[in-house]
Amino acid sequence: MPSPPEYTKPFFWDVDFHALDTEADQYYIVERLLEHSDDKSFFWMLNHYDSRLLLKIIKNSRSLSRKTGFFWKSYFGLKEGELKCLQKPSHRAGSKSWND
Repeated sequence: MPSPPEYTKPFFWDVDFHALDTEADQYYIVERLLEHSDDKSFFWMLNHYDSRLLLKIIKNSRSLSRKTGFFWKSYFGLKEGELKCLQKPSHRAGSKSWND
């Protein structure tokens, strides 16, 4: 499968852009464009990928920022508890871990 459009390249600064595959790497591509994109890249993503895939990623990604999570929560009319990026981490801040 092809790489994403060339105009999305700035959002994939940390990988070999031309090695990206729009199908095999769809989770990574969508997750990145949900968090970092411009209008053109954003609308390409919305038109290229099925809304069920977008919802699956939005609900399950822990990499999305809270700001992004709240945007998509409102966009799709979701409940806060449905998005993993909006849930509190299981590790409590300030608590010691087993190897401290």
